[in-house]
Amino acid sequence: MNEDPVNQDVVTATVLTFPSYHHAFRAEKICQEGGIPVMVIPLPGEIRSDCGVALLLSPKLREKAEMLLHEAGVAPAGSHEITKEKQRARLWQRVLGIE
Repeated sequence: MNEDPVNQDVVTATVLTFPSYHHAFRAEKICQEGGIPVMVIPLPGEIRSDCGVALLLSPKLREKAEMLLHEAGVAPAGSHEITKEKQRARLWQRVLGIE
């Protein structure tokens, strides 16, 4: 997450990847039921995975989300941090509560 108060148009978020669409959408439901704000997104170009979608969440909630998912038997295939700027960053801030 961007801690620089001068540049709020840059946001770093966690992206979890999964082996299939089914796993990604099941993970979304599990996280939401666990009180973790997440958003299913198209797989960012800078990340490679067999599945074309991923789960976006705040880096502060990554460990909690991974724990919930492991307990539910829907372990992520990978965990990545990506940074976006401007309009995309503002969208992530609104949807996920990322500061």
